[in-house]
Amino acid sequence: MRFSQFCDTAENTEQEQQLFQLVKDDDFKQAEKALAWLTRLPFFGNLFAAIVALGSYESIAEYRKSRHYDHIKDFDFKVDFEKKSLAVGPTEEQKKKALQIVAMIGAAIALIVILRKLCCRCKK
Repeated sequence: MRFSQFCDTAENTEQEQQLFQLVKDDDFKQAEKALAWLTRLPFFGNLFAAIVALGSYESIAEYRKSRHYDHIKDFDFKVDFEKKSLAVGPTEEQKKKALQIVAMIGAAIALIVILRKLCCRCKK
């Protein structure tokens, strides 16, 4: 389920309170410290910053107003309150787009290598 859908279903319910208890737990605070350096990465840094910032808000409505919400709203979001686990990952559409981008980059690199070899042969 996407994070935005989770917010729609959990807002003003017991799940919302459980979520904020989970992110304010001591174990999550330790994970926050481990993720702190990842916030400097391009693209993924915004996602990690949004996850870390979740613990500093009191409600989903308040979090939705923040700039962090825009960075995480389209990602898959799974939370298991019994195991106290939180998982954020790309959706299937995002995975397909990333695969297409990687394929395009690979094709461009292959084309450059082929053209370079052809140009080197012509000079000799």
